[in-house]
Amino acid sequence: MRSQSIRLALVAGAALAVAGFAQAGTTVDLSKLSPKQQASLAKAQAGKRAITPQYNYDIKAPVLKGVHVGGKVNASLKYAQAVVSLVIADNLAGLRYVSVALQSPSGQYATMDWSADFESKRNELQIGVDMSGATENGTWRITSVTVQDANSNSSYYDESMLAALGHTTFTVYNAAGDVATPSLVAGGVNLTPSVSRSTPPGGMLPGNPARVGVQLNAVDDGVAGVRSAYIQYCHVEGFDCFYMSGSTSVRGQTSAILTLGSHIYEWQSLGAYTPYYMEVYDQSGNGRTYYSWDTDLSAFIDNPVITITE
Repeated sequence: MRSQSIRLALVAGAALAVAGFAQAGTTVDLSKLSPKQQASLAKAQAGKRAITPQYNYDIKAPVLKGVHVGGKVNASLKYAQAVVSLVIADNLAGLRYVSVALQSPSGQYATMDWSADFESKRNELQIGVDMSGATENGTWRITSVTVQDANSNSSYYDESMLAALGHTTFTVYNAAGDVATPSLVAGGVNLTPSVSRSTPPGGMLPGNPARVGVQLNAVDDGVAGVRSAYIQYCHVEGFDCFYMSGSTSVRGQTSAILTLGSHIYEWQSLGAYTPYYMEVYDQSGNGRTYYSWDTDLSAFIDNPVITITE
């Protein structure tokens, strides 16, 4: 088990990184953030100064009114799911994105997202979370729900808030499978060692944000296979950071090259950035985190420094 101090350090770093998004009023794609990063962003946005709309402009986040999850899940079934039912209300722009995170007694995660490109006035929504790769029996629980409307207003609900809105626990049985933790290995590539924050990507019009990217090599000794990786880069002289993420939906891959990417906006500080932490997960929700203070992260990426220029 990781120490409480390590967990607190990670949360603090994530909160500082996402604060820039909240202050800049930038549209954020929540599907690119992990549950911990979504929680940090929600806290940062909660501290923003309220604005007075000059016309019929949606500045209110969707509101979660109710939550319910089924009583039992047979994890031995090929298409085993925990079906989470939600009641969500939004006033104007319409619901765009919802993320649900489940957790086992020992901390194994299972997550699922829902999104709609066209405005959705849906009041009731069901999200099926894949449980076929679950490896732990017992009482699982919903630990977080994030809701976002089409105007990027979002709300984050933690475990205690959800418990007040309905039934949030369920029983998993016949779970047997992957308990192996995936790892990162050497051979990663820095795809963008130098990036101009004012230059749009090739083939795109001015005004589009620049891109950064890396490739990471991941391996998994279990049967589930590699699923996703996250990396946080921070400025060498401050707390300005950005996140990159990448994933694969193909199960059973004992090794995979994951391409992680993100956008760089005009408010991003100029200068050199280095990896602060890296995370890797498998299809069963087993994960491993590498921190810069206890691991040489340059072992996973050749030339890990990314320099942001004007």
